[in-house]
Amino acid sequence: MTSTSDPLWQRYELSVREMLKALDPDAEVTHNKHVTGRLSNAPRQLDVWVTGKVVGLEVTVAVECKRHGRPASIEVVDQFIGKVLDIGADRGVLYSYSGFSSNAVSRALGSSNPSIMVIALDTPEIVKTMRAPGFPVDLLAQDEAPQWVDEMDEGAFQRFLGDGQWSKFWS
Repeated sequence: MTSTSDPLWQRYELSVREMLKALDPDAEVTHNKHVTGRLSNAPRQLDVWVTGKVVGLEVTVAVECKRHGRPASIEVVDQFIGKVLDIGADRGVLYSYSGFSSNAVSRALGSSNPSIMVIALDTPEIVKTMRAPGFPVDLLAQDEAPQWVDEMDEGAFQRFLGDGQWSKFWS
């Protein structure tokens, strides 16, 4: 894992990487990957890059992690779709600490080729009210304090960070 001296955005990215590694131990999961754009020929940075085999075919997944104070906008989703198209990944997953605007969700749902999934990981309301400004919730804390929640399976991300247990990701 990482130390608590790492910036919060980096711990967020590394936590997502660890979660994805736990979901598919056979996949290659790389943090901070640089891929040359096939359309732009420019180097593109990805927070997490996942490669693996499905029915014998190589599949690539580009993952971005947004650790911002407000919901990700449609522009963030558009930028990510452009990046996924440029690098030629088979699909993309965009994580956001603060969720997504309704327009951003609609844009992601309407994307096909590449298919884009948006996933909101957020802190429970009790932590938000207890937290002083500037005091980040520790992504990698192992104590029993409320931690992160996966909105598709409330408490799943908390269980994963606490004891490595992961029972549900995509429904």
